Amino acid sequence: MINTQLHNELIEYEIQRKSYEAQKRVQEAKTQILKERLIQALYITGFFFIVLLLMVILFWLFPTKSINCPICPHTENKKHSSRTVISKNNSNIKTHITNSQKNNTAPFNGVEYIKENNYIYKRIYKDGVMVQELKLAPTITESKEKTHENIPQFSTLKKNNIEK
Repeated sequence: MINTQLHNELIEYEIQRKSYEAQKRVQEAKTQILKERLIQALYITGFFFIVLLLMVILFWLFPTKSINCPICPHTENKKHSSRTVISKNNSNIKTHITNSQKNNTAPFNGVEYIKENNYIYKRIYKDGVMVQELKLAPTITESKEKTHENIPQFSTLKKNNIEK
């Protein structure tokens, strides 16, 4: 009987030892997983830190004018003013081109009828400069009755002709 009691105690000790070893292995596995996750988190934060440093270096090297930065509100005003300067230069170039084209031909002398803002205007030009502008009636027939002049019929392009 003593042998069976001793045998049972030895079996219980062996079971406790094996369970203790199993708990140790589980704890080691958990710590190993936590270490790997910590290393991955450090790699990710290091990558983002390097990207942040590169962005700071880029902002430092390049002027803020070339980068559309919503953080800097003063750059928007500069862009707007530069756009207006460019548009003014473009309009000056266009007027210069039209003036040079007019210089090649004789200046316009005569009368021009224009319909603007639902009214007909009579413009009188002399040497290419508008001398007088008269506001006539809203329609051609009323203008003809009012001034007894031969006003030509206005022709407008259709939308599908303009798109082509």
